[in-house]
Amino acid sequence: MKSDEEMKKEIYSWIKTIIFAIVLAVIFRTYIFRTAYAMSVSMEPTLHEGQILIVSRINYLVGKPERGDIVVIDSEQDKLEHLNLIKRVVGLPGETVEIKNNRVYIDGKMLEPDFTQSPTPDFGFEKTTIPEGKYMVMGDNRENSRDSRFKSVGFIEEEYLIGKAVFRLWPLNEIGKLK
Repeated sequence: MKSDEEMKKEIYSWIKTIIFAIVLAVIFRTYIFRTAYAMSVSMEPTLHEGQILIVSRINYLVGKPERGDIVVIDSEQDKLEHLNLIKRVVGLPGETVEIKNNRVYIDGKMLEPDFTQSPTPDFGFEKTTIPEGKYMVMGDNRENSRDSRFKSVGFIEEEYLIGKAVFRLWPLNEIGKLK
């Protein structure tokens, strides 16, 4: 049987371990990785409703979003649904974006690759220069995506980009790195 002193040391050891694990988990979730859940068809065929993704937060702590990145956008940006959006970065700060003939043009050149297998309706979007510190995002399923083409979403401020989706965790038969 353990003495009172040994019991106190063991309890203290357990408390330290638990506190350390909680602090580590908070740091990890805040600054490194988190998960996101695809809740719509707007990113099909790349992502499907119900898929779970690993999102790297560190990418945007040490670098800037790049064209083609699949990003998770903080719900604070989305005034309508209060859900985190998952979209693809198509336009960067300072670029002029136009949609004509169901294609996206950046600074007068057709977007290649365009990250979609469907036409890109303009939904009333007019030729615009993306302000500094903001990004244009679109779903890969352009005919069924509420994205930067709509005034309710608009260009996304960098501070609202939670991170880059880097890995599909679920379903298990589709587990792997995202492209």
